[in-house]
Amino acid sequence: MPNIYSTPPDVPMPATSMPPGVSDSGALGTVQRYALENHTHASKARKTRVQCNADGTLTWVYSTPFANGTVPIVVAVAEAASGITDVINVQVVGTPTNTQCQLLVNRTQKSAVSLLGLTILSVPTQPGVTWVHAVALEP
Repeated sequence: MPNIYSTPPDVPMPATSMPPGVSDSGALGTVQRYALENHTHASKARKTRVQCNADGTLTWVYSTPFANGTVPIVVAVAEAASGITDVINVQVVGTPTNTQCQLLVNRTQKSAVSLLGLTILSVPTQPGVTWVHAVALEP
């Protein structure tokens, strides 16, 4: 009868470093290690819901900076109150950095000219304090 206890089975060792962040494509590790149950992966996204200033300006400082040299892709939309028919746009001002970005909210009143079937946008006005939903993604 063979001695089944003579050679210990291959048991993976615990990981000694934080697991890599989420990536756009998967990868297979080269060392057999296990991760502790309470480990976390770094996010490639930052997100917020924040109010702009009355003049529409907003400086968003990310809760956690991206790696040095990273220029994130930033998208943002304005939250309009129920019943608002104005056109509200959010634009990125300048180039985002790894720590923050500048946003500008623009609000334009919309009126319809029913006789001609046209929609006319007026000169932009200050949007007032407006909620903005923003996401910054690591490229």
